[in-house]
Amino acid sequence: MRFFQPRADKDKSGITAIVIDDDIDTVSVLSEFLRIKGITVAGKGYDGLEAVKIYEKLRPDVVFLDVMMEDHDGLYTLSKIREIEPNAIVILITADVSEGTQKKLLELGASAIIYKPYDINDIMDKTNWLVLKLKQELIDDINAKKALLKAFNVILRNRLRRSEAEALRRAQYFNDKEKLV
Repeated sequence: MRFFQPRADKDKSGITAIVIDDDIDTVSVLSEFLRIKGITVAGKGYDGLEAVKIYEKLRPDVVFLDVMMEDHDGLYTLSKIREIEPNAIVILITADVSEGTQKKLLELGASAIIYKPYDINDIMDKTNWLVLKLKQELIDDINAKKALLKAFNVILRNRLRRSEAEALRRAQYFNDKEKLV
């Protein structure tokens, strides 16, 4: 079950993201691509420790995270974000195609892995799919809670009717008892 904290900016619409990479140009170019595609880049960072702080503060819909960074790599960052929000959408971007890295990322719960050089359309397809999946999970969760509330309302309504009937019986009993006296 996933619970979101409300955003500070209630007027914000669409997908929000943070972009983290130790290469300033990569952050700049990816952020611009995302902006062109309609994603609001709420924050940018250049190492994993900074990424965790930005994530905690902004709680974006999606994190675009480089794996290989000198200070606090993407593996560290992904594990820390998972501690904060186990269901966060974290898309890892890497040039490391080794099976070991892929295995570690999947074990840590990477939402998706994009390999460099990447195609912005591939990033958008995966992002949209993940966000739509999350939206459907939230809708399913809401519908399940509605069904549960409906069942509770039926139970409460039945208990109220029994309670009212019992109160009438007691009133009638005492009323009849007074007549006999």
